[in-house]
Amino acid sequence: MRFNFISALIFFLFAMNSVLAGHNCKCQDSNGQYDGVTNECCNENGAGACIRYYPGPNHQCTSSTNCIDSGAFVNCCKRYGIGGAYCWD
Repeated sequence: MRFNFISALIFFLFAMNSVLAGHNCKCQDSNGQYDGVTNECCNENGAGACIRYYPGPNHQCTSSTNCIDSGAFVNCCKRYGIGGAYCWD
């Protein structure tokens, strides 16, 4: 019984991590990509122990530890008047 609970907990934590986090994000909408705003949002999303840097090879914010909060990143881009963000692993 204890093993099943621990297995379920580990699965849940990994599933939540994949929903809330990512390796790469950039501010982008149908009008193009916005490198300067991506840099600002990367810096804003950089609190904590995660290592994030800008620019990646596609002018994106990158986290080797998969801990960019994609929801917060999208909201940051929208605050600058951009339609959203593109995030991927």
